[in-house]
Amino acid sequence: MKTSWILAVGAAAAMLTATAASGTPTYAVWLDGVTSPGGGGNGILSSLDHAFGAGSYDLVSTSQLETAGFLSSYRTVIVSRYDSSFGGSMSNTAAANIRAYVGAGASQGGVAVFTNDAADNFFGATTGDPFDANLDRLFTNAATFAATSGHGYIGEFNGAVMAMNTNSAGFAAIGLLQGDATAVGGNGAQFIYDVGPIGAGNPIDAGISFPFTDSDTSTFLTSITGADPNNVVDVYAGGRGDGLPAVLANRFVIEGGGGVPEPATWALMISGFGVAGAALRRRRRAIAA
Repeated sequence: MKTSWILAVGAAAAMLTATAASGTPTYAVWLDGVTSPGGGGNGILSSLDHAFGAGSYDLVSTSQLETAGFLSSYRTVIVSRYDSSFGGSMSNTAAANIRAYVGAGASQGGVAVFTNDAADNFFGATTGDPFDANLDRLFTNAATFAATSGHGYIGEFNGAVMAMNTNSAGFAAIGLLQGDATAVGGNGAQFIYDVGPIGAGNPIDAGISFPFTDSDTSTFLTSITGADPNNVVDVYAGGRGDGLPAVLANRFVIEGGGGVPEPATWALMISGFGVAGAALRRRRRAIAA
């Protein structure tokens, strides 16, 4: 099963790489609404470049997210913070548009959130913490499967706070997952990750051996309480945040994008995205003309 999930992640990532190469960004990335190239060293951008190729994302502003329908051309929205800051909240209007984009219930897009300052350890981050291959793999696995839904959400740190139904941080509540989040903060021992209530062998954890202690040298998190155990992928086991959720996701992502297609299906999807990308570029040129 573990091998099949690794192959599925690789196939889905190849599909997204082909999409990026077609000139159609997969991810809309909100970093406190700052659109300066590089994101202040936030590792999400460099990790996306490394995993899916240049052109896989656009940095988006709060005003863009406040525009109804803006996200319809993207396959996933990622919410984090600029540089290594604790980040802030987007507007209630932007949050409502994301909620409408991702949806709810059986038709909800793929959702996954990371409750600590994980992006500081992603590939290429320049915010002061060392690279951690396990954390980077967790992120790219989750981002891969969220995007296969066509209207997914990935939240990191403050993005995790806003993803929950309620929070005590004064942030806008997008309300994609059950649970209550505190404001991000704290410092202390390193994080020790272990599998959560959903058990081992899930696609987000593909390629990672548990338990592991991350390489972070500054440990901050939001404490999530009241989460549905069926959404808790990984937990902190000892060290900082003992017993609290570390990674949460909805059923779509936990099932690897709604299940693992046969290899032939992946091949058709990859080639189809190349055709779709070419068609979209022709349509954009026609509109511009």
